[in-house]
Amino acid sequence: MNIIVFTSAMVESEFAKYQTEAVIKPNPSNQNFYSKLIKALSYKNNVAVVSHRPFRKDMFDEDSLERKQTSDGQVKYYYTHIECTRSYKLFDEVEELIFCAEKALDNFRGLPFIIIVDTLRVNLIKAAIKFSRKYNARIVGMLTDNPANLSNIRPSYVRNVYKNTIRLDGFLSLSNGLLRAFKVSDKPHYIFEGLVDEEIPMKKQPIGNYYFFGGALYERYGVKRLINAFIESDIPEKLVIAGTGPLREYIFQNTEKNSRILYLSQLPKDKVYGLEQNAIANINPRPANKKLDEESVPSKLLEYLASGAPTISTKHPRLYDFFKDDVFWIEDDSHNGIKNALNEFASTNMADLKKKATSARVKVYEAYGVKNQGERITYFLTTLSS
Repeated sequence: MNIIVFTSAMVESEFAKYQTEAVIKPNPSNQNFYSKLIKALSYKNNVAVVSHRPFRKDMFDEDSLERKQTSDGQVKYYYTHIECTRSYKLFDEVEELIFCAEKALDNFRGLPFIIIVDTLRVNLIKAAIKFSRKYNARIVGMLTDNPANLSNIRPSYVRNVYKNTIRLDGFLSLSNGLLRAFKVSDKPHYIFEGLVDEEIPMKKQPIGNYYFFGGALYERYGVKRLINAFIESDIPEKLVIAGTGPLREYIFQNTEKNSRILYLSQLPKDKVYGLEQNAIANINPRPANKKLDEESVPSKLLEYLASGAPTISTKHPRLYDFFKDDVFWIEDDSHNGIKNALNEFASTNMADLKKKATSARVKVYEAYGVKNQGERITYFLTTLSS
């Protein structure tokens, strides 16, 4: 099958360089997910990627990026030209995406293709729809989040996402809740909670023994509660934090006051994986939230389970059912509840905890590994396009 993916994802090695050089760091969550999705698709299919890279004013010294073609193995990437001007966004961006999609068609030699599009970028959806009409191609929307749950977004943006997404032919979705939020439950769909990729074993950093949290630094994700609970716990080792977000300044204040808190800012994916693999435990402190839990799975939790190190986590309903005996679950996600869970974990037999971690790793790869899920996604796409 031939597939064009409309996304902001880049070749992984190029994104790592891009992230390092950027003054304002791009959020890596979209990159991490779509790079795994593209890999999953590429096992059985001919994949071309139209990439509208994450870019904003003052991100680099330049105020525009040039068009570029590159590749990652057999997958060809077509990076669009980007400008920071309002006129480009309003009048030129959709046409630029279509221009690069035309170039991507050279990979398919006139054969039929299907489109997959990131549904959180309005102009990506508009370009995919316009392009699909010209070639009579089906479009599948990838639902990774509800735009209404994102930070600092305008209501008009949310309305535009919903209005354009409902026009698509089918959906890949990370939850039933997202299908309901977008009002597309009646359309063809395939649900999978996430993807994990094989990680190359990494050497331990010379930072002593530590617990680890990596991700977006928001209070609503339980990060502030985790820091305060860790400081008050009896654990002598460090809590290492990697990521970026509004709580950066709060974390800096605590690193100055407490030597057990170590902040490493936003890091490339391979370094994050190395920290996860060599941690005493990886911690997911996201509080229970009925609406959020129905619509999203904490992707970091799947990543932690794949690391082979023990995982300490609050309860996500879907993943708790599947990994009930493989994770050290936090029963109470309050400040005291997290503190008590940390103390209890530290006093538990490490051999038993490592057995849980090994079991979790086997199960997460069987259920969410890119190769296994790639086959299931391909089957869905084949039935939709036939």
